[in-house]
Amino acid sequence: MAPRTFSDSRDLNPGMSIIHSNRMASLRQVAVSWIRAHPLRVLDTEQFIVQSSGMAQWLKLALAADDGCGISAGLDLQLPGRFVWTAYRSVLGDDTIPETSPYDRDRLVWRLFRLLPGLGSDPVFAPLIRFIANDPDQNQSRKHDLSQDRDQRRLSQLSVCLADLYDQYQVYRADWLEDWAAGRDRLSRIGKPPVAIPREHAWQAELWRRLRADLPESLRRVSRSDLHQRFLREAKALEHRRPAGIPP
Repeated sequence: MAPRTFSDSRDLNPGMSIIHSNRMASLRQVAVSWIRAHPLRVLDTEQFIVQSSGMAQWLKLALAADDGCGISAGLDLQLPGRFVWTAYRSVLGDDTIPETSPYDRDRLVWRLFRLLPGLGSDPVFAPLIRFIANDPDQNQSRKHDLSQDRDQRRLSQLSVCLADLYDQYQVYRADWLEDWAAGRDRLSRIGKPPVAIPREHAWQAELWRRLRADLPESLRRVSRSDLHQRFLREAKALEHRRPAGIPP
């Protein structure tokens, strides 16, 4: 067998290959073949972007299998939001962009948990208030004086769901969040005029504005939706230079 040569960033042509399959095993084998054909230098890190923590764990085990690479080491598996934030800091400057976003999912969960009970009687939030008020655990706890933890179970579930929703919007629908922050309650569409938010979903725009208003002024405009257009402009000016922190 011929000796394997190690890859250098100068040996790789930048580009993108989009490979589709309904079989995870086939896609796994493509990744294995690429890693074998382009082994990195000792202590270099192979970077993957995955859509969930569960997928990250599956990929580690799949690569370590005997019919894979035989070992799973030197891997950096990131969720899309974390990778995008790293790219923003690399291009826009880590001296101006905080290391972690105040709009990260985990932070949003706790802020929503605190803010949701204070929505009051604003009719735009009627669907959320109704969801929390109809908690059967809350009703049961009032009758039997159970612990407060059970009273807040549905509030906790709602906070997690909403944090997931806004986290995905930051990655895939930054244009919506940009409009909502500016007071434009609409949904932009590619190649088509924007449409108004349906009344039953109007709470999404108003809640996003309240989440922003809950932060200090200096941190309100550092969500991924705020930084994205700035990032694109700066990235175009880089020409062929790769910023530190961005993988080859």
